[in-house]
Amino acid sequence: MSKLLISWYAYNNDFMIEQKGNQRRNMGFVNEEGPTFTVHKHFWASNKFEKHIILNSGLSKEDKSKINLLKTELNKNFKDHSIEIKDVEITDPINVSEIFEKLQSLLAELADNEIEIFISPGTPAMQTAWYLLGTHFKRNVTLFQIRAKEFTKDKTKPEKIIVSLDSSVLPTNIVVAQKTIEKDKTSKDILITQSLEPIYERAKMIARTNDVGCLILGENGTGKENLAQFIHDNSNRSNKPFIAVNCASFSDELLRSELFGHEKGSFTGAESKKMGVFEAANGGTVFLDEIGDISPKMQVSLLRVLQSKKIQAVGSTKEIDINVRVLAATNRDIETMCDEDKFRTDLFYRLAVTELKLPALRERGKKEVVALINHFNNLLSNRFQKNDLLKISKEALECLSAYGYKGNVRELENMFIHFYTFCEKEINVSDLPKRVLEDKSITLTLADNEKQHILKVFNLNKGNILVTSKSLDVHRDTLKRKLQEYGVRESKE
Repeated sequence: MSKLLISWYAYNNDFMIEQKGNQRRNMGFVNEEGPTFTVHKHFWASNKFEKHIILNSGLSKEDKSKINLLKTELNKNFKDHSIEIKDVEITDPINVSEIFEKLQSLLAELADNEIEIFISPGTPAMQTAWYLLGTHFKRNVTLFQIRAKEFTKDKTKPEKIIVSLDSSVLPTNIVVAQKTIEKDKTSKDILITQSLEPIYERAKMIARTNDVGCLILGENGTGKENLAQFIHDNSNRSNKPFIAVNCASFSDELLRSELFGHEKGSFTGAESKKMGVFEAANGGTVFLDEIGDISPKMQVSLLRVLQSKKIQAVGSTKEIDINVRVLAATNRDIETMCDEDKFRTDLFYRLAVTELKLPALRERGKKEVVALINHFNNLLSNRFQKNDLLKISKEALECLSAYGYKGNVRELENMFIHFYTFCEKEINVSDLPKRVLEDKSITLTLADNEKQHILKVFNLNKGNILVTSKSLDVHRDTLKRKLQEYGVRESKE
């Protein structure tokens, strides 16, 4: 068993920053007092780390260049320290669910090692994901932070602080919000808009049967698990368990154990007997998410279970009868995978007795996007126990309703967690994520494009009319008139 150190690289703090007024600029020089260097300088030897896996969530050329520079400087200063750079593609740095899923898969791959996670680098959502994962992998995972030397008692060296998984020091509001979302994500809080009505009507018909399975198709974040939960809740199995498993989060060995259970001592780390999901959900529903990601070997095992309605725990010779409805979901083109022999056709037909496909949010029209914006504004107001809803400025609403939402409904919901965390009373254009303002996936009218461009430049220039008019090469009276048309109430010279 190896002892591994894992952390995100700190885009700003691992590099020297130049501060000019309110502007901060990454100068591109490695900061030897930064968090990553500090770990190697003060804690590597005493903690007997064997490898440091540094995670990179930004896959741009600039990010890759910087993290490679960081690795080069670390190798130069600490020649015997093993360092590995690992890209983890995160499309939304405030989406705890996405980060959790990606990191859960990583930790599952490294489950045979002793792991210490340095949680300070990264966004609050990344810290939250580390904490939630720590509660899942208590046996071999330790979380820690570092207190800078100027804040320690003797002020001579930094201090390592172990994070208690029972009493977290993470931002409480974000942790509470995420746990609430996990609890509520498949509840009656779903907004069934016009485009979803026929899909949910068909789901009711499936629910009325007892055993008919369903394959739910759709992009990530479209609400596939919500739909599976709806089928369960409206069936005669509703008083029995509904258990969801993200198949992409586990290696073959761990997924087999998760689904079918295992006997004590059946593999390294199997310290006690464990009941699998199929047995635990007996009488209820098992939802297999990301079914398109399972290996050919697991496809054979799952097909056998669906055909025989029996499971065999890892390390056992005894077969157990099961009585569950199996619902599955994928964001992949699974029929093409069958044509290319990447997915078993016989398993596909077993899973896809019925099919439901959820549309991407960008396909549902502006009217439904606005309805969902209002829905999540109400929902998050209750979750955060706010007395009043956040107001949304006219220009911010225009940007939000025109955005392409690659992360679909989940991205919109997480965006409102961000707003309720950081906005006091109103959501303005300046509060929107950069990707919303720079979205290139939207086809708009000439007037809409002009409006978005003006608002973007106005925001970049911090509301300065004179500077914005020069940037746009228009007279400032013309700019003022345009801004008044867009409902921008306050303008500065």
